[in-house]
Parts: sequence; C-alpha cells; structure tokens
Amino acid sequence: MTRAAVIILIAAMTLAGCTLGGDGAPHVVGTVKLGADLPLSGDDAPDGIPVKNAIELAIKQAGLVCGAAAHRDACVHLEAVIEDDVSQGIHDAAKGAQNVQRLAADGRVIGMVGPLYDSLAKSELPVANPAQLAMVSPAVTDECLTQEPADGHCGGLAARLRPGGGNTFFRVVTTQLDEGAAGADLAFRTLGKRQAVVMNDQSAFGQAVARAFADRFARDGGTVIDPSDLGAFDPGQPPAFGTRVDRARASGADVVYFAGSAILAAAALRREMAARMPQVPLIGTDRLANSQFAKAAGASARGCYYTVVGPFPPRIHEAASVSRAFKQAYGADLAPTSLAAFDATTLLIDALRRAIDDAGGKLPSRLQVLREVAKTTNYAGAMGMMSFDSHGDTSLKLVTVYQWLAATEPSGQVVAQLTVN
Repeated sequence: MTRAAVIILIAAMTLAGCTLGGDGAPHVVGTVKLGADLPLSGDDAPDGIPVKNAIELAIKQAGLVCGAAAHRDACVHLEAVIEDDVSQGIHDAAKGAQNVQRLAADGRVIGMVGPLYDSLAKSELPVANPAQLAMVSPAVTDECLTQEPADGHCGGLAARLRPGGGNTFFRVVTTQLDEGAAGADLAFRTLGKRQAVVMNDQSAFGQAVARAFADRFARDGGTVIDPSDLGAFDPGQPPAFGTRVDRARASGADVVYFAGSAILAAAALRREMAARMPQVPLIGTDRLANSQFAKAAGASARGCYYTVVGPFPPRIHEAASVSRAFKQAYGADLAPTSLAAFDATTLLIDALRRAIDDAGGKLPSRLQVLREVAKTTNYAGAMGMMSFDSHGDTSLKLVTVYQWLAATEPSGQVVAQLTVN
C-alpha cells in the first residue's frame, strides 16, 4: 500500500469513529440494529418525525461503529429500524407494545430509542424488560415509571413494569416532579420572590408537584404561606378563588404556584389575581402550556409562567453543532425532543462501542449493551454532561421556563433554561 493510500485509510477510519488498533486493520464483525418506536403518521406525526430525523442524523454521523478502546479495529454496521405506533390517527399503546415485541424478537436489535409518551412507556416497558432490551426515552416524564416516592402515589408501578427483574429503561430527560423544584428556583432565584402561596387540585400529580415546589422554595430561603394543605381545592367544584386570593394578598404573598391539571381552574385563579393583586406572578407546570389556558385567562395571561421538562436547544452551547447539522439536513430548527433523541441515540452508540470491547472485539450481545448503558457516567452529550442512577434516571435535569405574553399567542416565550440540582 502506498503512503498516500495509508493516509486516506486512516482519515476514513477517523471519520467513521474507528482508529487503528488490535491487528492494525479495521474489520467489520457484523451488523446490528437500533430500534425506535415513534408516531410517524396521523395527528402525532409532527411529534415523531423530527425525532426520527434526529435518530437518523446521529447514526449517520457515527458511521461505522468500532470498539471504544481495546478493540478499536473491530467495527459493526449500525442500521435503524423505526416503527410507527399510530393507530387511527393517534399514538396507540397496544400497537407500541406490538412494535417492541417485534423489535425484541430480532436478535440483531441491541437497543431502542423511545417511547415519546408516558402511556406508551407503560405498555412497552413490560415487553422490553424480559428481553433485556435497553430503552432510552427522550421525552417521558412520569416519575412512577422509575421511582417509588415516599408518599406512595406511584403504587409500586415501577416494579410491576419490570417482570423480568432488573432495569432496562432509561431516560435522558428528568421527571415532572422536577417541575416543582424548577418553579421554586424560578420564583426565588430568577424573579426574586420570597413569600409563596401554593394551590393544588388534590390529584396525585398536583400534590406531588406542590410538595416539590414547597420543599425547594423553603430550601432556597423562601416562605410558603399556610403550608398545611398546600392550598388544596376541589377541582370538581366551580372554580372560585376570590377568598383565597384575598387571603394571599393580606398575607403578603408575592408569588402564587398552581400545582394541578385543571386548566380552567388555573385561568379562573389568574383572573382573580389580576383583579386583586395584578403585580403578583402565577407559576405553573406544563399544564399551563395549553393555549386554552391563555385564552381563558384573557388579558391576565400576561405575567404567567410555566415550566416544561427538557432542553431548549438555542440556550445550550453544546447543542450548536447539532442544531446546524439538523437544519442543513432537514431544513428545520432542532426541537427540544429532537435534541434529546439525538443524545439518546449517541449514548446508545457509545454503549455499543464499549460493548464491542466487552465482547472481545466480536459482535456484542444485547445484554452487554444494556449493561454498558446502565453504567453510563459523565456522558458528554449535546445537552450537557449526564449519568444514570440505579433507576435509569438522568443526572442532567433540564427544565425550560416560558412566559405568556398575550392570550392570542399559541405558546409562551422562553425566558430561562434551568438546571435542577
């Protein structure tokens, strides 16, 4: 081989993620597949197709996947197998489970990205778990998929979703409980508020998020006024918050946190606040992201904030190169879930590289990939540095804050990207 040919070979191997090692020449030991289950048609296609694009971009950029260290000369071809979980126009939990069953039956599928929805996770996890198929979700936020909080509101769901024992489910976004903590940091650290009133609808979600807000706000240095029931109200009754708002004003509250899912109740609360304490902001979870809330709140929607779990790519320096590549390839801006999906894919590819080493330079097993995913520590993704805990939850807890500026807008405007520590 001529000197020029050697240089060309080394350059090609570097671009493909392989470098000379072992016997000095790269060799392909086989082909493996990376699965995904996404909504690719119907009403939910706008959620799934950008994620599909991000997965394919990550695989394309990876090229030939070679061992991480001891066997850099051993490489595999990586293919994507992406299933559509839509039935009758919307994502369907039963179809998603069937898709995962099909992926699990293919021995060359060594891991999968997804799902995007909590309901799909509940149907798919029990299928993937006995098959030792690693699932890395870029979007699901239900804490009960991985945790058993002390208040018992999850009812042991995480254990029931793992009939094979052990954990096969991971996520690169944090849980909805961290919205409560992020809301507290927004109130205390960003907006400079010190006296908070909390309202919750007594649902499991509302009570858990209310407690997360109250605990974090107190830890930050603030005071939660009347913390005995955290503003419990009955969502089944007509929303009437006038008396509560009067008490909040009299107590010197400078921020109100709404923990719950009742959009119209939140809008009624905001209208009462606008009449009695117009300068006090209302903070809520992603339930307030709905334009129905803004329309119902009317002019008083301005000054309301809400939190959404996940990244906001323009606010993350590490994501700039991925955003440019995505824009160039697909002519669209990189969405938050697409960035998370890119990281989920590259994280799986990184685990695959280590698994090749574990297999002694041979084709790695699904279990070897799963074990390497579970051992992920200080992974430098496009969203930032992340590790997984024993439950499969990420250490990188990004929450984006939005503010409603007008009732006529389809969504709020981004004001901050918070990291919950």
